[in-house]
Amino acid sequence: MSKHQEILKIGLNALKIEITNLCAYLSKWQIEQIFKQAGFPETDDNPTRRGLVDNYYSSLDWNNQETVQKFLKVIEIILLLSDIREETKQYIRNVCKECGFKVSNGHYINNDFIPDLFIYQFPAGLPYGKNKPNFCIKAKNGKQTLSFELTGETSIIKKDVYPDFSYGKFAEANGFNSVTDSNFRKALANMNQTKYERDFFIAYAKKLRMADRDIPVLIPQAWIQWHSLSKKNLRSNSSLYPDDLYRIDFVAFWNNKRFAILIDDISHYGIKNEKYWFASEESYSKRLKEDRKLSSEGWQVFRISNWELKQSNNSQILDNIVVELKNFIGFE
Repeated sequence: MSKHQEILKIGLNALKIEITNLCAYLSKWQIEQIFKQAGFPETDDNPTRRGLVDNYYSSLDWNNQETVQKFLKVIEIILLLSDIREETKQYIRNVCKECGFKVSNGHYINNDFIPDLFIYQFPAGLPYGKNKPNFCIKAKNGKQTLSFELTGETSIIKKDVYPDFSYGKFAEANGFNSVTDSNFRKALANMNQTKYERDFFIAYAKKLRMADRDIPVLIPQAWIQWHSLSKKNLRSNSSLYPDDLYRIDFVAFWNNKRFAILIDDISHYGIKNEKYWFASEESYSKRLKEDRKLSSEGWQVFRISNWELKQSNNSQILDNIVVELKNFIGFE
């Protein structure tokens, strides 16, 4: 651990004490809502407010960067509460600065706990593309190095993503600019696996002028996990990973957060019997399980159904979904 990181860790412990002291003046219901919204798991009740906060602190591993992110989200939520006095909020902002954490625009916390959060989350990079990426383990300098390999159908994002990842940054990382990026735009659109994914991607890009503005880029077919087994074997009854998600329809990175956008066809919540589809409680429960797993890993989840997009003969419906996603991510 570097000297800078050691200082930040000391500051983090000081911040935890200050937040505990502040929560002593909130109701237990408020404390529960704040920590729940920040992504902390449910915890046992405690007769005291301070004890309840300590329970939340004890529920996660503080050596894990995701825990730090969730705690900073707690501070962010507290700074946005209307029933906390402005003097108290300013005190918390000052403590954040003194402890080595930046406060942007007086509200949002920018995490500087590790040099590159994206590399921490995706040490081998984030592949994207329809086909399963190739993975390589090599011996170098006396140790193994793990990496994904570029192919004609799969590309990799490696660094410089947070706090915000726009189309401009994405194109530049791939060697394009606003004059030479026409083929890159087409390639992104063609990466979408289904007609409805493509329709949504194009609607988002056109309505919000994704290529021309500083807004989140939608990255199609992102491989957030990888396994050497085939999809058939991974989904078999004997598999240890029958419900894990490996490829996400779209991901986005904005305001130091990561977003998973999924477009579900009828097979995600139904089962086919001969030529008819019937609602399936089991299929639906799998989607809920996926959402819980993604949320526990720090993803903000936004689901859309094919049925909604099929109604897009009325362009207003598709536009409304795009606006809902914009509001969900939180950008202008």
